[in-house]
Amino acid sequence: MLKNYISIMHGAALAALMLCSASLAAQNTATGVINGTLINKDGISIVFNTDPAGVTLGAGGTPAASVNFGTISAFGTLSAGVTRTSLLATTFTVRTIFDVQVIQGGLTSTTYNLSANLAAAAPTGFSYRVDAVNLTTAAQTVQTNAAYNSNLPHNLDLTVSRAAPGAGGPAVGTPISATINFTATAN
Repeated sequence: MLKNYISIMHGAALAALMLCSASLAAQNTATGVINGTLINKDGISIVFNTDPAGVTLGAGGTPAASVNFGTISAFGTLSAGVTRTSLLATTFTVRTIFDVQVIQGGLTSTTYNLSANLAAAAPTGFSYRVDAVNLTTAAQTVQTNAAYNSNLPHNLDLTVSRAAPGAGGPAVGTPISATINFTATAN
């Protein structure tokens, strides 16, 4: 009988030990700390915004917007936000206005310079201009000492040759596309 008693006590002690272990396991915790270091870098970013007088930009408010002039011609109606600024015997020019906003953070610079260039040569019969600057594949200054954090309007002109296709004029009825790269550089 003593043997049974010890056995029962041993079982009870084991059960008590298991209950104690279970309650201790439920209260186990672990903690940790990550020390993060943040280095605030200065910089600028550029976004293109729709100007109230211009064409509504595709993806406006981003650094990769698009402009759709719609159907253009030397005569006739143009899309909203597009104007015909010149009509000569050999060319006509259409224009839209867009805004450039360069956002500054952490710089001591108070102004920036804006340059632009065509990503590839203009298609036959077309030439592009931003403000008074004729665009080529070489970067050219469009604006100097521009103020940060405000929409600054710029004119985008597309000049089209009225010559016949094959004689220096563009293909008629064919959509064209060109990419203009803009670079803002802090002063």
